[in-house]
Amino acid sequence: MSNSIAARLPLLAIASSLLVVGMVCSSEAIEARLKDIARIDGLQDSELIGYGVVVGLSGTGDQDLDQTKRTIANILMNFQMSIPYTDIKSKNVAAVMVTARVPAFHQKGDRVDVQVSSMGDAKSLEGGVLLMTPMLDANGKLYALAQGSLSIGGYSTGSSAAGGDAKTKNYTTVGRIPAGATIARDQVADFLQNGRIRLILHHPDFTTADRIVHVINGKYEGSTVAVDAGTVVVRIPDSMLDLNETPGFIAGIEGLMVVPDSESKIIVNERTGTIVMGGNVRIGEAIVAHGNLTVHIGSTLSTYMPQPFTKDKPVVTEKMTDETKEEPAKVFLVPGTATVQDLAEILNQLGTTPRDMISILEALRNLGAIQMDVVSM
Repeated sequence: MSNSIAARLPLLAIASSLLVVGMVCSSEAIEARLKDIARIDGLQDSELIGYGVVVGLSGTGDQDLDQTKRTIANILMNFQMSIPYTDIKSKNVAAVMVTARVPAFHQKGDRVDVQVSSMGDAKSLEGGVLLMTPMLDANGKLYALAQGSLSIGGYSTGSSAAGGDAKTKNYTTVGRIPAGATIARDQVADFLQNGRIRLILHHPDFTTADRIVHVINGKYEGSTVAVDAGTVVVRIPDSMLDLNETPGFIAGIEGLMVVPDSESKIIVNERTGTIVMGGNVRIGEAIVAHGNLTVHIGSTLSTYMPQPFTKDKPVVTEKMTDETKEEPAKVFLVPGTATVQDLAEILNQLGTTPRDMISILEALRNLGAIQMDVVSM
């Protein structure tokens, strides 16, 4: 980033809170690769889920959960061992849910990471081993098999009972198994339909979609049209289809640079004092007067003890104190040609806190001086 652009990006720290003002002017918009602002339809990741059991815990498993006992009994039946679940007393096992995300273009035999989360009242999964767990897709069909030793990334020691001293780092009831699941079937990629691909914008916008069309048509004339604000259809040239050069064509358009348009919004989070504003907007003329009135009311208890060896009782009196402090109102004129950057500089010079700035922005929006949405998080 050049020094001239960096100088126009104010980063204001007010009080102990964080105030961030992002300036993105239309004349200084930042280009982005097409692959960073859109995805190809049909190449979504697959979400998997499974139910399993972790064994080998050192007394930190489920304490007395019927669900876990029944699961262990069912597993043992596969090894011709029939044991009533009520006879199982082990605290070294825990019922868990196993989840995984499988990327596009995966093949049978590929391995992916899995996350294991306790379902019951297990204290820790540290040192545990996940038994073979079927992983199902959204349609309930078998998609992968997971098994392996858990990596917790934390620890829990000591006793949390009365008078005990317990020390815990991170969450010990959630763990991961690197490359813990083996994919059981290939993915059928259906991103190419009748020689066309569909680009889905991460942030639907008609202006951005139109710019994508112009950029791609500039390289492959007449190949691209925008269906709506979030979808762009690209036709692969017949010559490339005949030579099976579809991957090269897609790689070529993914690297094209596009200037995405941005909406004029103010996003505020009063809990953390964070404010993020888009700079592609101007502010109408307005006069702002803002001040703070603080009233503090307190009380002090005083106790007068009676003389020794008397039956008099202690006397407790309460003394009320009050203090009123009103800061002078800050009055400033916002000129009609001001930008969000100008407003931020004015408020920063006045020492405005994030809470005060949120109130001012909402008032300017209600007045109609700011033509942008104010979104509260």
